[in-house]
Amino acid sequence: MSKLSGGCLCGNIRYKILKEPLLAYTCHCRFCQKDTGTAHRSALATLNEYVNLSGNELKVYTYKSEEHGRQLYKNFCPDCGTTISLKTERFPERQVIMLGTLDDPSQVQLSTHMFAEEAFHWVEFPKDHIVYARHRINEDGTPASPIN
Repeated sequence: MSKLSGGCLCGNIRYKILKEPLLAYTCHCRFCQKDTGTAHRSALATLNEYVNLSGNELKVYTYKSEEHGRQLYKNFCPDCGTTISLKTERFPERQVIMLGTLDDPSQVQLSTHMFAEEAFHWVEFPKDHIVYARHRINEDGTPASPIN
């Protein structure tokens, strides 16, 4: 995969991802559904140090999860409102970049689904994808087992 780049709708925020992402996935949790206004969020996870931002400074919205009590930080363009990334209290060294903000999303292959138990009833998971009932990492830090 070549280096990934992207930005917001108005072009005032740009980014480059300097190394291969840790994971490309789709999340079906209620936070992602409500935040995106659709059935899921498709994103990629990478380490903070591998993201090079340029342009305007991102605005941050802080959300405290009722489920686990940790904070999530939604980073978006202050001009057009495009969500560029999410950061979490649980994984402070990482950020999640929204796939729709990539210049060429076809460079990324999704193969993982998380929070399948919260997916809309009409969602069908491809047979060759890895599907987790909740997060792929358990609360105790151990890897979760896929449900398929």
